[in-house]
Amino acid sequence: MLTLKPKIGIALLAAALGVTAGLAQSQPGGTSALTVQPVVTPFYAGNSGAASGASETSTANDRALAGAQDLSPEASESRRSYWQPFFNLTSVLDTNPLGVGNTVTLAPWGSFYGGADLHWASHSSELSLNYLGGGELSQYTTEDGPIQQLALRERLSWRHVTISLFDQFGYLPEAVSEFYVPMGADLSANRESSLQPAFLPNQSIVSTLGQELTNSFVGEVDVPIGQRTTLTFLGSYSLLRFFKSNFLDSNDTTVQAAFNRHVTRNNTVALLYRLTAFRFSNAYQPMDGHVFQLAFGRQVTGRMAFQVAAGPELAFFHAASSQTSLASAPLTVASRKLYWSLDSSMTYDIEKNVLKLSYGHSLTDGAGFLTGAVTDQGSVAVDTPLSRTLTAEVIGGYARNQGLMQTTQQATNEIYRDWFAGVTINHALSRRASIFFSYQVQRQATNFVCAGGACGSEFTRQLISVGLTARSQARPIG
Repeated sequence: MLTLKPKIGIALLAAALGVTAGLAQSQPGGTSALTVQPVVTPFYAGNSGAASGASETSTANDRALAGAQDLSPEASESRRSYWQPFFNLTSVLDTNPLGVGNTVTLAPWGSFYGGADLHWASHSSELSLNYLGGGELSQYTTEDGPIQQLALRERLSWRHVTISLFDQFGYLPEAVSEFYVPMGADLSANRESSLQPAFLPNQSIVSTLGQELTNSFVGEVDVPIGQRTTLTFLGSYSLLRFFKSNFLDSNDTTVQAAFNRHVTRNNTVALLYRLTAFRFSNAYQPMDGHVFQLAFGRQVTGRMAFQVAAGPELAFFHAASSQTSLASAPLTVASRKLYWSLDSSMTYDIEKNVLKLSYGHSLTDGAGFLTGAVTDQGSVAVDTPLSRTLTAEVIGGYARNQGLMQTTQQATNEIYRDWFAGVTINHALSRRASIFFSYQVQRQATNFVCAGGACGSEFTRQLISVGLTARSQARPIG
């Protein structure tokens, strides 16, 4: 992880104390593509109130349209400094833990974790941090593994420039990482740290075996050049690593420059250029994508946020053809092709009902299965209150990944299609604790000879889970 300032060391220490507090509470009794608890906690209502109990003074959200994060209808985060520990226990019944065909093999597994949210605000800076740690246990002891996640955002503001730094880290068992909830890898209440999909590794192809590590770091600089105009510059590096499996490890490096213009109080337009270099640690198939997009965004505080960006994407490929000796670099064949790209999302909040929609089309790193892919991803989530103590959330989505470069193991028309859907009912036991019941179904199909962890053209997986989540009162800092 990157050391940003001395106070981040203090923040990490406070988060670690939060983990200890959370686990201590759980011992006597025994989880942002794509807005809920991560890992295996499909729980929204309690997580949205990380700062409950802490006094807030909110201002309008001022994210750049062409920045690292999606626009949000929510006001800016609290200007108070606090930390808040939490813990979770979840039990899951999995009908296809190995991802093999459409057979039904019931297997129970569970997860536990504790952690803390931390927010630190001063005159010119804001720090948001969330850490959780725990583990997953199943009847397949070889698949037991640790759960570690960390999300960090540091915002430094001066009169003529604003610098934002983000880091998202995850070390998860595959069975847990693919147990989908709307925010995916985003961490509990720390939605201020969530990133746009363009700066995250692709994880839209399902695998149920092994352990994976992901990390994404983004630096953003916003320079106002007038009352309505801002220049935005970004640089990011993300990686995806697989353990106990033979999937492709990837490294993605991105730079982006953009011009943002507020045309009215609520409407913004932007013009951006983005270069992403896709590299694979265990395969020589470098790929570069050059994206030019025109973007439009509309933001109404407390009600809705909408944005769409579209344009061409020019891809350059370098495919290995032969190698004269072990000490020499492989001979490559260069090619290029023009594609189209689209990034869009909408959040609509009316009378406590929240609707979230997203769709994207772009080149990606292939999610560990393909050496580059044309990826379509779409998702929907509806969160609604049923009564004073009951809330419901319905989710659904689809992803399609088509291979780009032909290799001895991969055909250019290799396609993976993934669907998911689910519903979660949450019951608040008190202001600080709740229980939930969730049902989710996943389905994957491919025209390749293998999918998931074993050979087969497709598989279906259903997961039924119950769990308990508790969060203490926010504790002021300073």
